[in-house]
Amino acid sequence: MSLALRMGRTLHELCKTLTASELKMWIAFDNVSPIGDWRGDVQSAQVSTAILNAQGAKASINEMMLKWGQSEEDEEISGLEEWMGRL
Repeated sequence: MSLALRMGRTLHELCKTLTASELKMWIAFDNVSPIGDWRGDVQSAQVSTAILNAQGAKASINEMMLKWGQSEEDEEISGLEEWMGRL
């Protein structure tokens, strides 16, 4: 999906025109220079961590990373379910 978005094509178009050898090259390129949007999230987390640590805080990149698809409500519910499961 990320590759199709980056190339401005639909998945159907990409599947019809992309050869296996070209796909292998894209996979190798992705290992060196990731194609997905998460790379920007990592870079932003690095900058945020550096700024906070320069000001005396003790922050880690993992703390600064965005957590997509995970809400506080979900965490509370799963924590409650875990507690109830121990009863």
